[in-house]
Amino acid sequence: MGDTPFYRRPWFYIVGWLVILLVAYFWDIFSLGGIRINEVRIFLDLFCAFPFLLVVWMAFFSQFILPVRTFSDRQKIFNRLIARLFGSRGPAIFIKNGIEEKELGEERRKGPGVLWLDSASAAVTRTATKIKQTLGPGVHFIEAKETIAGTVDLHIQTHTVGPTREGEKPFAEKKDDQPQEAYDQIQDRRKQVNALTRDGIEVVPTITVVFRVDTGFPKDGKPGSRFGYRTGVAAKDKRDEKADQTAIRNAIIGEGINPYYKPENPRYRMAWNQLPAALAVDVWREYASKFKLEEFFTSDQDFPTPPPPPIEPAEEEIDPLTEAILVGPSRAVFQTALAKILREVNKIMARSTAKLEKKPSTPAADSRPYTPPPPPAKIKTEMKTAFEVINAMVAARLTQQFVDALDELGKRPEHQSPPPVFSREFQLLTDRGLKVLSVSIDNPRLNPAVDDEIIGKWEANWLKHAKGEKDQVQQRRNVKETASEDQAIRQYAETLSKALVIANPQRGEIKEALKMLIQRTRGIIYSKAQLRKEMSAELHDSEDILRWIEGNGP
Repeated sequence: MGDTPFYRRPWFYIVGWLVILLVAYFWDIFSLGGIRINEVRIFLDLFCAFPFLLVVWMAFFSQFILPVRTFSDRQKIFNRLIARLFGSRGPAIFIKNGIEEKELGEERRKGPGVLWLDSASAAVTRTATKIKQTLGPGVHFIEAKETIAGTVDLHIQTHTVGPTREGEKPFAEKKDDQPQEAYDQIQDRRKQVNALTRDGIEVVPTITVVFRVDTGFPKDGKPGSRFGYRTGVAAKDKRDEKADQTAIRNAIIGEGINPYYKPENPRYRMAWNQLPAALAVDVWREYASKFKLEEFFTSDQDFPTPPPPPIEPAEEEIDPLTEAILVGPSRAVFQTALAKILREVNKIMARSTAKLEKKPSTPAADSRPYTPPPPPAKIKTEMKTAFEVINAMVAARLTQQFVDALDELGKRPEHQSPPPVFSREFQLLTDRGLKVLSVSIDNPRLNPAVDDEIIGKWEANWLKHAKGEKDQVQQRRNVKETASEDQAIRQYAETLSKALVIANPQRGEIKEALKMLIQRTRGIIYSKAQLRKEMSAELHDSEDILRWIEGNGP
């Protein structure tokens, strides 16, 4: 605002037009005989007509300042304009993508104010003694001494911790021409995610967490924000909006502190969008300590395949007898709602009639024959590296209520169906109104000395590993070839059998059946150019057999 020229500032327009109007007014007074002759008129104009017209015009124009719909909201805008006219100004803040856009010192104003949140923002307000209200997208009015406690962004959030710059080397020593601040930042990112394996090797990966505030999305045709905030006037819509407000409130007021930093450090206060990444780092360190470095890159971990995604529950059927009817400009909307009500009335009458006629009811549950439960399904497993197992387990701990148990060596219990372990991280995120969508741990970095040792071992044993991989490939190839040959024989037999079914030769006509089988075989070879090229000898043999059958067959 300091760079704006004075002639473009609001006060300049107000003072300028006021001076012009006063000059025009007093010019008219002097043209009518001067001030003494028009004292009564001046008094009536300045102290009666002007205040009345000012209030009327403020009431009229206040309706178009903000996008509001109800009369009570328009009245609140007018009340705040009147309060500002008498010097009791409150804050006027616009919140975009969870970030406040305001004038300097705007939040310190204590009068009645207004908050305007875009479609991807939500906020919680408070007074000096309590949390006041939870606000979703739209225009909201706050009372005197009511301030913003916190804001959230409803967009999907992506938080990455650890070394993020390409070519960054966290284990490198400080160079002479490298600034100390840049070196400290690299070491700080290293310490955020570093972990020790079971054999004491430090690993520094990059961890990326994708999450959002756990709000719902409005259905087609329902009001609300497409970024995740539901509104409406029906009872179910009110319950959905209340659930979304609870998630937003928990995300904001649940912000904590990091005990590893001092209060004056900016990282001492942990914002709502920093918790998922912090939990991911803690779980990563827990599982990294269960494996040796060699296991990180060897596919020898017997890990269960992920379960199928849960089936989404069916949408709750709305009872038209208790839900409000949303009548729009179309007459068809009202007719549809009325038809639903009549249908429910018919159902009630049918149930009442059946009860009066005393129709037999369904047998009780305990009278039905006992059906033994199905045997537990065998858990399918895959061979994965320890690094893949860690990725899967960290994601499970942050996205599922129950996860598989791993012992101190990173192995699952020996019995067939291990009891699941309750995930405290998932429960903490749920209590904070957050939902993790995915977790990715990649690009693990090691000390160059460790890298050289691993490369040296690989160079010494590469021939052994290559021969082992060759044997595995050959074994898989043999299995595949055998299965393909069996499949080809079955297909060939089915194709030949169709000729006999179509011809349907009678008993004793062996010559005719054999002839049709050979003709069918020759037709298969002729049907594809590749077969004609590779099976030319077989094609000639089939023709010779056909000629023999015609001349000398049985």
